[in-house]
Amino acid sequence: MHTPDFTNREPVDIIKERLFFDSAGFVYRGLSWLEYAKRTGSAITLQYAALETRQAIEQVLFEELVMSVGGQLDRKEYEKCKGSSTRLAKIIRKLSPDYQRLVAFTQTISSLIPGSPTLIEWDHKTLLRYWGSVSTYLHWAGEAKETFESPQWFITGLETVQNAATYLWEKLKGGYSGVMLPEKMQPEIQQIWENFKSDKIDLESVRGRALIALPVLSMRTRT
Repeated sequence: MHTPDFTNREPVDIIKERLFFDSAGFVYRGLSWLEYAKRTGSAITLQYAALETRQAIEQVLFEELVMSVGGQLDRKEYEKCKGSSTRLAKIIRKLSPDYQRLVAFTQTISSLIPGSPTLIEWDHKTLLRYWGSVSTYLHWAGEAKETFESPQWFITGLETVQNAATYLWEKLKGGYSGVMLPEKMQPEIQQIWENFKSDKIDLESVRGRALIALPVLSMRTRT
């Protein structure tokens, strides 16, 4: 992923330049607002940073959902989970209970194929925890002296949003999201997956078996 500089941007730059509405675009704007809040002491831009960062988390979970279930997600299920990170994570567990294991499997297979991109393994519990902590700075109420006029409230808010945004940004810089859907795997790879899913083999065995199978699959695609 290309990593644009989010420092020293002015509000007009943030709302008009490099506008992308994927997880990377949201967290990029979140970090831009966060850096502006640090420079200016602006509580409202801390709130903007929290909004964009939380949106980035929701977008990551939505992208994870689409990848995990393929064509299984119908419109009704989508409408139920839209805009809620908790529901998104819950529906991933419901429709694809082995998703985290599938990500690890995909990473192992991908690492054996020259030129394959680095794949991100998202921790959904971590994403949900950050979603909750960041939300504190979107839905707050109370006396001014205890919130936006409080230096400690502001500093804690900066740290909270920074932790979440940095987690997302570092992950996104390091690779791409992606999984191998079992129904689209070659039979040999699908058999390895079924054995791994049922705890009959571990990732080291996955690696060993895949090293044997991949040359055969490569020859098959060339003929």
